[in-house]
Amino acid sequence: MKKLVLTSLILLFANLAIAQKLISGEYDSGMKLSYEASSNILTGYFESYTGLDEQTQNPKFSCIFYIEGKVSGKKFSIKTYYPEDKKDDIISGTIEIINNKTIKIKLPEEHGGCWNVQHFADKPEEFTLDKKTNWKQIRYIDKPKSFFYKDQSNTNKTKIYLVKGDVVCIEKIETDKVFCTYFGKKTTKGWINISDLNKL
Repeated sequence: MKKLVLTSLILLFANLAIAQKLISGEYDSGMKLSYEASSNILTGYFESYTGLDEQTQNPKFSCIFYIEGKVSGKKFSIKTYYPEDKKDDIISGTIEIINNKTIKIKLPEEHGGCWNVQHFADKPEEFTLDKKTNWKQIRYIDKPKSFFYKDQSNTNKTKIYLVKGDVVCIEKIETDKVFCTYFGKKTTKGWINISDLNKL
């Protein structure tokens, strides 16, 4: 009987541990996250704005950074940086998985602009899943230009392109191309060359 109870408890805790995992999707307040279970790699992107410049009708302040890390338990280390300035902008922090739909991020200091938008250094900032997706990775363009293709071939190139620093959410990964979504003023979907993206 004791063995049965012990086995049941072990299975229960194992199931709880498995249940508390990252889910790819759109979280509140401008957070997008992707978790690839086969590699335990987390990638993500935070983008939020505040204030309004009445002359330009654009936001006054922005908080933008890319996230990468390897999931190793409920709390793990991440690197955050502006996509176009990885060399000089890295701030290392932590993500804590609270439950299936909630995570907390803590950074030791703020990225440029974030002080006026959303603080990450004062205390762990909580984000809740709004929409689950099938994103495998979130990456950014690391070339001056990256054109969309209608399919996986190299012959059906479109006139639509992204520029260095633009972030894409990837649904399919093939040998030399990925199928992805770009959320800009207009949402664009299509195939782009995997060689145009940042390396993980």
